[in-house]
Amino acid sequence: MREHRNIFILLLLSTFALLVTVGSYGVIETSDARYAEIAREMFVSQDWLHPNLLDVHHYHKPPITYQITALGYKLFGINTFGARFFLQISILLQIVLVYLLTLQFTQTKQTALWSATIYFTFPLVLIASRNLTTDSFLTLFVLLSIYAWVRYRKEGRFGWMYLFTIALGLGFLTKGPVVFLAPFIFALLYNRSEVSKRAWNLHHFLAWTLFFLIASSWFIYLALDNPAFLDYFIGKQTIDRFSNNVFHRSEPFWYFIALAPLLGMPWLLALPWMVKKSIMPNIKTILTTKDIKVTLLLSVLIPLLFFSASTSKRVLYILPLYPLLAVSIALLLEKLPKQNIKNLLKGMTLYALFIFVSLGLAPWIDMKIDFPTYLTPLSLILIAMTLWLTFKSTMEDKDKTVLITFMTAVYFLLSATALFSYSIKSFKIATPVVNWLKKENLDKKEILVYNKRLPSLAFELNKSIISLYAGNRSLNREVQFEKESTYKRFLYNIQESKEIERLKRTLNHKDSVLILYKQSIPKEQRWLINHYTHTKEISKWKIYY
Repeated sequence: MREHRNIFILLLLSTFALLVTVGSYGVIETSDARYAEIAREMFVSQDWLHPNLLDVHHYHKPPITYQITALGYKLFGINTFGARFFLQISILLQIVLVYLLTLQFTQTKQTALWSATIYFTFPLVLIASRNLTTDSFLTLFVLLSIYAWVRYRKEGRFGWMYLFTIALGLGFLTKGPVVFLAPFIFALLYNRSEVSKRAWNLHHFLAWTLFFLIASSWFIYLALDNPAFLDYFIGKQTIDRFSNNVFHRSEPFWYFIALAPLLGMPWLLALPWMVKKSIMPNIKTILTTKDIKVTLLLSVLIPLLFFSASTSKRVLYILPLYPLLAVSIALLLEKLPKQNIKNLLKGMTLYALFIFVSLGLAPWIDMKIDFPTYLTPLSLILIAMTLWLTFKSTMEDKDKTVLITFMTAVYFLLSATALFSYSIKSFKIATPVVNWLKKENLDKKEILVYNKRLPSLAFELNKSIISLYAGNRSLNREVQFEKESTYKRFLYNIQESKEIERLKRTLNHKDSVLILYKQSIPKEQRWLINHYTHTKEISKWKIYY
């Protein structure tokens, strides 16, 4: 531990920043709330293989993310801290792996510390720490597989080969075939410079057999129960997700190319300049020696083009590429000529001052969202610290640059979390509604939600809710794998007369509450509110009771 003291200090600071406010606000629609609710239903039912969303089977993703999240409920209860806890652990493990991976390419612990710190400073990583999806866990397994492959190629020990295939198998159980993209491209490029120490033998066969058993276990289990699952996973969840806009997530080709630098600020904005100063003067030597920096950058660029070609796009999809970016930036920083370091430090200082000044002024600017006033004195302190570091500290300029961006990232994370906590009514968070329902003793009644899929309500209430489908695409649920009709208790298609009659019987026999979010009841369905005598509005929510 003494030998790697600085990385432990970084981990302690990062742990505090990640965990201190992670449960201070409710789950946010859509992804954060969806994954939290699926895991809640899994934990309550103790059915670890059949994910459910609002009491309807939901097989869009393999179960590992839900299972890990459910473990958080076991440890901390069904709450937002429990939902997001292991998300933070995955980020911390990624920081460690970025550090260890960098040490495979340089003997300088300082450079490895830079790479780990730089990774934490990426805005996309901070977003991933607050948005419960598969992507952070997938990134962990992708990074572990790349690290294991580097160790295997360098040392030839089969234990690393087994770890490589195990990590890929767990990644496959997290998000399917996309786990192969970054590791395979990196391995193909890296193999050019690192000659294999082993010929193909039985261990290779056993390692890939182990991968197949892990990766296919859940899919085979479901396919044996119903052969239609095979076509569902290969067709709709894999091929159609890439080639067709089946989930209505289509964005232009340049979507990731434009967003990637912004989600990696400030380092990715400086990356082209760093490449020009560190690589371009020695381009012939670097290309002939197959420099690792080129391998890392190509291992980012090629998958980025693949993701850009896909029709389904979400910002967190490219998260697995950012660990490789952090390593490459640190290696570029290591080789950056001294005469250029001052310019880089000035740029990072200006970036930090812009963030601190903006957040310091935010509480005093009239906006639709509220910022806590304590950001102003905190910003002044950080501005003073940044200026002292830049102009007075005896620390090396490279260390100053990394430290300033780390301070900025921590402040950005804590400020963003405070924003969600203070302006909770400005976001799609059900907490204010649930608190009011509990205050009025209405939470025990049947909760009906009109024409919206709102898993945040079910999660915050810790109970099943009833969804009324009136044409909203998100409530057009996939029910082909339901073996029983019990799901109909929680889903009514009020576009059909039989379903309307069934709902009317329910309303006549059970006390209920009707909730709307950012919408109103059309004239032909006004009969719904005739069952209620009171109305309450909370921001964009309307409650009939």
